[in-house]
Amino acid sequence: MRILLSFFFSLSVLLSSLVQADELDVLLKKMMQASKNNNYEGVLVVRHADQLDAMRVQHGKNDKGVWESMESLTGEPRQVIRQQDQVTTIFPQRHLVTVSHNLDASSLHPQLPDNIELLKKFYKLKLMGASRVANRDAETLQLTPKDQYRYGFKFWLDKDTGLLLRCDLLDEKLNVVEQLMFSELSIIDQLPDNALAMDAFKGFKQVDLDEGRQQSLTHQWQAKKLPAGFMLTRMSINTGAQEPVHHLVYSDGMASVSVFIEKHTSDETSLMGDSSMGAVNAYSFHREGNHITAIGEVPVATVRMIGQSVEAVKHD
Repeated sequence: MRILLSFFFSLSVLLSSLVQADELDVLLKKMMQASKNNNYEGVLVVRHADQLDAMRVQHGKNDKGVWESMESLTGEPRQVIRQQDQVTTIFPQRHLVTVSHNLDASSLHPQLPDNIELLKKFYKLKLMGASRVANRDAETLQLTPKDQYRYGFKFWLDKDTGLLLRCDLLDEKLNVVEQLMFSELSIIDQLPDNALAMDAFKGFKQVDLDEGRQQSLTHQWQAKKLPAGFMLTRMSINTGAQEPVHHLVYSDGMASVSVFIEKHTSDETSLMGDSSMGAVNAYSFHREGNHITAIGEVPVATVRMIGQSVEAVKHD
């Protein structure tokens, strides 16, 4: 009888796991498609480093593709607009508009990577039950890293649309180190045509943040040691500064680390060793006349590993 009960218990656990795995896949696929299939607007609250910021968010589609707008409701007035990979930031009080291109940008706030199976290799996924955010029913999903080189996540996904209603970034002890949450959200058929009107800012000073930046055609620097799943996703050189600055981005699809390499100067104010601000950790050091900094929303062990392994590539 004990063996029979043990068998039935094991079978019930297995069936429960299979059902949850199926529910997880459906939920994840719904989340991946949510921002592509829905127009919405609302108020997003962001908590990081004991600071609260609120932003009015609009998201939709036009003839140029998917776009997003985030307008600050706290601190200095500013508006960030993403149209495809172009990011425009408007500072009304300074009469300033900056423009840059982020080839990796798919959204102004967290999204899942396209490859769900790859995600499962490095995170344990678990459904945490029903909840409620911004007066909408939600399903809760937790992503726990399988190693010490990435943070965990807890997602609250809209039950009807799959939209991300809330995201908690969790440290190694599962403490919340950063939080994004909609306090208001409306799903709408179509946003106003003037949502992205730029005519009012024609008299502003315009600065191209990509000026002097070019994609590197050859590997001049690389990280020799990476946590499992991390790979080089972007490489560029900014030649607009006094000395060229090399920029490398390594990511596992969820977490990412930026590495900056520039000539070391006698400026003693440059950071050395470990530093952190909220969820962001950085590691800086000197090597062979260069100042190298690795920075990202990852544990300090990750920026140390990647930063310390950065070397100049020797070409034959």
